[in-house]
Amino acid sequence: MTTLNRRHCHQLLGAAALGALFPGLTACAAGGGGVPGYTVSQQRLNELVARSFPVTRPLVGGLADLTLSSPRLGLLPASNRIATAFDLGLAERIAGTRYSGGIDLDYGLRFDMQEGAVRMADVRVNRLAIDQLPRAQQQLVSRYAPGIAEQLLQNMVLYRLPAEQMALARNLGWTGAALRVLPEGLRIDMGPGGVR
Repeated sequence: MTTLNRRHCHQLLGAAALGALFPGLTACAAGGGGVPGYTVSQQRLNELVARSFPVTRPLVGGLADLTLSSPRLGLLPASNRIATAFDLGLAERIAGTRYSGGIDLDYGLRFDMQEGAVRMADVRVNRLAIDQLPRAQQQLVSRYAPGIAEQLLQNMVLYRLPAEQMALARNLGWTGAALRVLPEGLRIDMGPGGVR
């Protein structure tokens, strides 16, 4: 058996093994030449992200606390990004006054092979609004809150692949994955040398 045939055989066996281990796995991506992959639904992604919230961080030298909660994901296939809207809370520590609002952002994705995780990347805040906040404080929050939100979410795990799947991928010599945002969810295609 030639080296090329052996390599193709290993890919087919790997795809078959992944399919047997993970029933939700589809055998091939469209035009993927037999590379195994699967799609994580928008609902499932939203459930997983929601587990990490609410999150609170200090703002403006510790004079106030900023809280992000209730993430709601939207898929942006045209730009291969994901949008997320959060409820936003602001609590002044001295006066004890609380304000509510919202923040909308979007981000790209990167695959962390070592951790077997899909992480948020290039986080961008598009809108931030806090109801009934005095003008001077609104300016402070508008200046600092987007950076805090971007730092907080940068590299956050969106989805973690099962350990068994990652172990099998490593045994097959696969070193990466292609991530595609589709109208129905996040498509993950793994393969030798990564998949582009």
